[in-house]
Amino acid sequence: MERLKFKYSLYVIALILFGFGAGFKPHSVIAQGMESTGTATCKPKTIMTHPGQELVMQKGKNANIVVSVKCKEDKPAAGVQVVADILKGKKFIELSPASAVTDENGKAIFTVTGNRKTEEELPEIKFAAGDLKVKMAVIVQTIGCVPESVYIEPKEKLVLEKGKAGTVTVRVKCEKGNPAVDTKVDAVVQEGISKIDLSSSAILTDASGCAVFTVTGKNLTEKTPARIKFAVGTFTSALDVKVVEKIGETATKKAEKETTENKPKTIMTHPDQELVMQKGKNANIVVSVKYKNDKPAAGVQVVADILKGKKFIELSPASAITDENGRAVFTVTGNRKTEEELPEIKFVAGDLKTKIAVRVQTTGCVPESVYIEPKEKLVLEKGKTGTVTVRVKCEKGNPAVDAKVDAVIQEGVNKIELSSSAILTDSSGCAVFTVTGKNLTEKTPARIKFTVGTFTSALEVKVTEKAVGEKGKEK
Repeated sequence: MERLKFKYSLYVIALILFGFGAGFKPHSVIAQGMESTGTATCKPKTIMTHPGQELVMQKGKNANIVVSVKCKEDKPAAGVQVVADILKGKKFIELSPASAVTDENGKAIFTVTGNRKTEEELPEIKFAAGDLKVKMAVIVQTIGCVPESVYIEPKEKLVLEKGKAGTVTVRVKCEKGNPAVDTKVDAVVQEGISKIDLSSSAILTDASGCAVFTVTGKNLTEKTPARIKFAVGTFTSALDVKVVEKIGETATKKAEKETTENKPKTIMTHPDQELVMQKGKNANIVVSVKYKNDKPAAGVQVVADILKGKKFIELSPASAITDENGRAVFTVTGNRKTEEELPEIKFVAGDLKTKIAVRVQTTGCVPESVYIEPKEKLVLEKGKTGTVTVRVKCEKGNPAVDAKVDAVIQEGVNKIELSSSAILTDSSGCAVFTVTGKNLTEKTPARIKFTVGTFTSALEVKVTEKAVGEKGKEK
């Protein structure tokens, strides 16, 4: 009996070891064997990455690469396994996951981590989906670059249907045209806050240097479009948004017509051809943009660029939006005395361009001549104001910058008021005084004396009851 029990025990052990071992697998192994690798919905024909050929990113940051797989007729290939491999440069970057299955849009997302700043030979990643392959290089930067240019798409106007959404892409580039990665783009609805909704007030640019905002049309804009202001560092730009009942051929043509009619026609600077300034000082350049019929072009982006002489001057901001008078103000700082070849600044507003030269002097020049405008007499209406411009020039006719102009009322102190007793000339060599007519001068006009160094000059001011003629002269 004991022998039978022993044989039975051996039989059971053998059955477990050999029978189950040959015909069955543990639960964990079964689960592993059933793990899905994805089933393609169609045969893949193309594979591509976004960004296209090169990913630019910062050290210590993560960036995504989107791999798109498509079948013929540009149909998304869902359920396709994409395998990723770092061909070279593993010490510079990390990649995850090692493989992924495309979603219903035919896309698989991989994350790259920048560990070290890359050298001349860039890391390279290969993505494979069956027989299809694509490669991408990776640049890892130690610090974020300084934005050099900002582009908005659409360029001129976004037209939306009421209740529908559209996208605005802000593309930021660094020096040499590289994408500005992880750069903050601020957005605010300047006009028409009840007309449109903005998806976010700030977005960081992705690996391709883009920040994409979603705009929703809430209410019809009618005559006045809504406006979104975008800011990237010192760069600012604005985009008009029009919300219509229905977008069709008529609405599109109307928007195109409005864009053509509102296209700026002229651009000019003040001073016009040359700015003369002192070393270590700041001076302003006013850029004026106008439509046809001399109408101020408000809301136009003006981009400024130092074409040559960057070691002599600095310029800020890099771009600005014109105000309601069609003007944008830029500030120039004189760092070094200029040489024979002067620094040059270019201002661009759409297709319009203008240039200005900058002369930086080490010390203020000695005034050689003084001019007063109006030349003979200022005629004011009682209670109204007018301006007197004192223009000071140095040797060779250059503007005298920061020259002190003193002003005093010699006669008729109870007849007129003067805005200031002393003003420094601006970058164009001008000092502008405001004069107010308090009481009628009757027979004897009031008189203002202006002094610049050893130069003195006087201007008579007459205060009348009724409006005066053109340019402050008596009728």
